[in-house]
Amino acid sequence: MVKASEIVGRPVVLREGGRDAGRIRDLVVDAPGKRVLGFVIAEGLFRTTRVAPWAGLLVIGPDSVILAGLSSVVRPVDVPAIKEVLDGGNRIRGLRLQTTAGKDLGRIEDLLVNDQTGEVEGYELSGGVLSDTIGGHSFLPTPLSIELGKDVAFVAPEVEATIRQHSGGIRGVFGRSEP
Repeated sequence: MVKASEIVGRPVVLREGGRDAGRIRDLVVDAPGKRVLGFVIAEGLFRTTRVAPWAGLLVIGPDSVILAGLSSVVRPVDVPAIKEVLDGGNRIRGLRLQTTAGKDLGRIEDLLVNDQTGEVEGYELSGGVLSDTIGGHSFLPTPLSIELGKDVAFVAPEVEATIRQHSGGIRGVFGRSEP
């Protein structure tokens, strides 16, 4: 698994011809928030917005993302599913997460992605600076259903029970657990 935030900014290299194609500007995730459809490529060889569908990906390496070749980088209009997400302005990172019963579960800080399949394995949640400093981030495995909005994402109330401690915080450093 790899965090979306760790992919963004990595150089993109085309295996065929060994050319630099720019950098990953963002990931394009489907509307249900379960799968990476591809990547938005920042300038390099291209002067307009270009995308790389997941199918053209060879590897997400520790230092770069390698695509098969120049044909792996296309205009958004050439991939209707990606164009629809980009036109809709859908995003996941940064959304507040609430249950449909009105309970705030935190903010979606990051996505954890299976770098082999593109499946979103879950979301890293932040409870705020103080909460993160003390308890660290939480992890929510990808729920069966998530409703993405402009500012808030909604999940069923029972999803709260699947959230677990993920990383960091003072408690994690000193090995303390909550009572």
